[in-house]
Amino acid sequence: MSGRNVFVLAGGNGLTNPYANTIEKKVSTSSIISALEAENVDNKDDIMEIQEDKKKSYSIWGYSEYDNNLKSNPPKSGDIIFITNQNAAIYLATVFKVIEAKELDFIWAGRQSWRYKIILKDVLRIFIPYIVDKDIENWCQEHPFAPKVSSISHILMLFNTGEYPVDFRYIIDKQQRKGPLQGSLKVTIDHRVEGEENMSDTEIVLSRLENYCMEAHFECIIKEI
Repeated sequence: MSGRNVFVLAGGNGLTNPYANTIEKKVSTSSIISALEAENVDNKDDIMEIQEDKKKSYSIWGYSEYDNNLKSNPPKSGDIIFITNQNAAIYLATVFKVIEAKELDFIWAGRQSWRYKIILKDVLRIFIPYIVDKDIENWCQEHPFAPKVSSISHILMLFNTGEYPVDFRYIIDKQQRKGPLQGSLKVTIDHRVEGEENMSDTEIVLSRLENYCMEAHFECIIKEI
């Protein structure tokens, strides 16, 4: 596990558009392979791995080649991705492949700002909020990805506990950071608690996520995509 990293990527307005949300509106394997075959590069290994995986479709997200936060530490196969929207983590997934395929731009209505396409697997729809400057219950009622407030009582309880809420910022060690989590980031753990001293950053994130899920009575897990 030492080679795995955890990333947080912003979802943006595309996620609230059912036609542009390519996490839930999956892209067919045949479209992905056709787009790879159209590239003038040696990507036979990528094509073979996708074919051998025998899935009919995949969730896809992406990022720009100009993303300075990812230039030196880009996501790779096996890494873990959280995707956020409006101050909440709403998807959790594992990176299957990161590819370049211009012909896949059609899935975002021709948008060409994302050179790199991330093919995802083991995708979960989740809901883990983080600090907001308003009443959390009212905020959840307005959030496009929030479950019914009546079904997340333990999430709300955790959020209202202590000086700092037990929330997504706690999981990724960003409790001291205010405002939205803008853009992308590779998660690093600077504040370890007892029992985490010899753990990798990724192990700590997964351990905190597991603890959060149990404390929240798994209200944060919405569905498998």
